[in-house]
Amino acid sequence: MRIILLSASLCIFLSFPANGQEKSALTAEQALERLKKGNEKFVADNSQPQKLGAERRRELAKGQHPFAIVLTCADSRVAPEYIFNQGLGDIFVLRVAGNIADPFVLGSMEYAVEHLHSPLIVVLGHSKCGAVDAAMGTSKPGGNLGKVITEVHVGKDLPAEKPAALDAAIANNVRHQAELLTKRSDVVKEFVEHKKVRIVSGVYSLATGKVEWLEGNQ
Repeated sequence: MRIILLSASLCIFLSFPANGQEKSALTAEQALERLKKGNEKFVADNSQPQKLGAERRRELAKGQHPFAIVLTCADSRVAPEYIFNQGLGDIFVLRVAGNIADPFVLGSMEYAVEHLHSPLIVVLGHSKCGAVDAAMGTSKPGGNLGKVITEVHVGKDLPAEKPAALDAAIANNVRHQAELLTKRSDVVKEFVEHKKVRIVSGVYSLATGKVEWLEGNQ
């Protein structure tokens, strides 16, 4: 009986948006434009101050309404809130080496899509990505890191020169991980098919701070 009651309670919890979350006021196109404008400010060293104080924290304690989901690398140099000049509660960030779409990342993403109603998903790679570089090598690391590297997709027919090859592999991996979102997640696939969510991808330059947006978005 206790197991039945627990299962029923869990189903009820998952059936409703957490903390009474409401749908984002932005469309996917508006959300993308906001990120692009924020990145332009970051690149120009003109980032605007964001609400981080007590008033904003009290507001967010009542619920979150992120207008975009960003899946990116765990690299300390890649911080989406700074890159896109956003504040607390503005974007739902998922970070893992190689920005891979593993089941744990997808579970969190499904929550943001289904319950927080974020209209935009961004898969963001970055220049000089160590995970992609490792995936290109002949000797792979062991342990849990090795499991992560096996999920990185570098593509085929890469340029002969190492710097160009790495850049191409990084872009290939970003596109691949973006494609996996709808292949590995029925929730994300359904929301994309019903045009409730849009998926875009890009590559962040560590040197310039600029995000280069890739073609082939869903």
